[in-house]
Amino acid sequence: MNALITSVMLRGLALIGLMLPFSEANAIMDGMPAVGVSTVQLVFEHRTWREYAQEWKISHSQCSAVVVGVAPLTLLTAAHCLREVSLNPVNQLPLVRIAQADQPAIQSAILTQAIFPEFDKVRGNLIDDLAVLVFDLQLTDTKLIAPVLLDHPQARALLCGYGFGASDNPPDILRCASKTLHEASAEFSAFVPARYEALDPLFYARYRTQFESKASAISTLDTLLAVNRLDHEGEYIPSLPMPTLGDSGGPWLADLGEGRYVVMGVTSFVESFYSSSPQWGFFRQSNAPMADFMYAGYGIRLDSMRARKLFNAARIRGADIRVYRQGWEQLESRQRIN
Repeated sequence: MNALITSVMLRGLALIGLMLPFSEANAIMDGMPAVGVSTVQLVFEHRTWREYAQEWKISHSQCSAVVVGVAPLTLLTAAHCLREVSLNPVNQLPLVRIAQADQPAIQSAILTQAIFPEFDKVRGNLIDDLAVLVFDLQLTDTKLIAPVLLDHPQARALLCGYGFGASDNPPDILRCASKTLHEASAEFSAFVPARYEALDPLFYARYRTQFESKASAISTLDTLLAVNRLDHEGEYIPSLPMPTLGDSGGPWLADLGEGRYVVMGVTSFVESFYSSSPQWGFFRQSNAPMADFMYAGYGIRLDSMRARKLFNAARIRGADIRVYRQGWEQLESRQRIN
C-alpha cells in the first residue's frame, strides 16, 4: 500500500490496492484457488520524477477487477487503483494491462476508455471508489461475465482477488473465500466482540472511536458491504481469509448456482488499528501486522444510485455493463411455463 488516508480521524483506513509494504504479511487472503469466476489481475504503471537523479522512476501496482461485459470487454475495479497512474502520451489513457485472466486472449486487450473519479474525490467520499475500464476486445462467451446485481445483496459473498503478502511475488492464481456480509453501519462488536472490552477497556474504546470515525469520509454507510474475521462462534481468528494487498477491485460475488455468479460489490478498503494490546490474545498469534491488526474489510455496493450514475456515464462511452435482477429471471421462468 502506498497510500493511507492522511486525515487523523481516518488513519486506520487503508486503500488496499496501494497498501503499505508490511513485511511478512499473509499471502493471498488465505482463500482457496479458484477458476471461472470472472476475475482478472490488473497492473498499473506509475512514474515519479526524481529531481536529484534527473530521471523518471517507474513502478507498478496490482489490483483485481471483475468482468461485467464482453462486447466490448468491460472491467469494474476500484478507482483508487488509478491514483497517480501514468498516462499514455498518445491518448492520455491510464497505462494498465491485464496480467492474469482465465482466458489468455484477454491479456492482450488494449484499454480504450477509462471512467473513474479523481482520487481527491474518492478520498473525500469513499463510496465513489469505483472505476470502469473498457478494452478493444470483443468476446462472445457470456459465461465470462458476472452481471451487476441490482437487487439487495445476499447474506454471503464469494470474495475473489489476486491478493498477496508484501514479501511474496505477485500471484499467478486467483483465490476466493466465502464470507458472511455485514452492514457497514453495524455495531463495533460485530467486528471485535464485546468480551474484549473487559480485557482492556481503554484500548477497546480507542479502537471503537476509530471504527466509528469512518463516517467522516463516507457520506452514506449503507452503500458499503463489510466482512470481519470472526468465526461462527464470534471468536476473532487472524487466519480467516480477508482482503489484502492486490485484492482491491476484486468482486464480491453472489452464487446463483450452476456456475453462475453476479457481482454485488468490489473490494475497496480495510480498517486497522496500528497498535496492539497484550491483553488481546490474537495479537500474539502472528508476526504479520495485517494478519493480526485488520478487523474489517469493506466493499462498494453496486446497487446504489451513485454506482448506477457511473455505469450510465460509462455506457455512453461504449462500456458493456450487464445487470441482473432476481425478479427478471422469475418472470422469464413464468413466461416459459405459460
